[in-house]
Amino acid sequence: MKRQVLVMVVVILAVISLSTLTTIMYMRWSGRGERHVPRRPSHSFELLRKELALSGVQIAEIEAQRNSFEKQSDSTQAELYEKRRALMEELKASAPDTVRIDQLISEIGVLQSYLEKKAIRHMLRERAILTPEQREKFSSMFQRHFQKREEMLWGGPMGGREREPWHRRNPERGHGSEQGREPR
Repeated sequence: MKRQVLVMVVVILAVISLSTLTTIMYMRWSGRGERHVPRRPSHSFELLRKELALSGVQIAEIEAQRNSFEKQSDSTQAELYEKRRALMEELKASAPDTVRIDQLISEIGVLQSYLEKKAIRHMLRERAILTPEQREKFSSMFQRHFQKREEMLWGGPMGGREREPWHRRNPERGHGSEQGREPR
């Protein structure tokens, strides 16, 4: 039972870490900066502006879209942070409440899903501002960015799934069932 709870906690922490890293990477890629300093165009926005040869009107429209997206997502980001903080506190407790942990994980999942949907819709609104040629370049840039992130997070396309699962590569660590053995 303790082992199952430990495995569940490790999986939960991995999911939380992945979703946090995904959000951070999107924030960096999309050019969102700290709120307490005056916002200036980020390196990624400057690259986007240069690579796509955006017009003045397009730059203004995209900046307006980004400002709107940030306003809409800031409160959700703050709520997501608080849920993750609460989850960490629960995990640090001497007797973690697994019902509360499950509840927090569900709430984090809902918030993360909401943010992902908002981010994709925002990207589609930005893309709609572009000309067909710019859209093609934009899609290519986004795909390259996504592939780099995938490689950084998982070690290759599709999470390196072409290789054996890590627990089968490392049976001495006692993970998984190897050659008919039951998990410890």
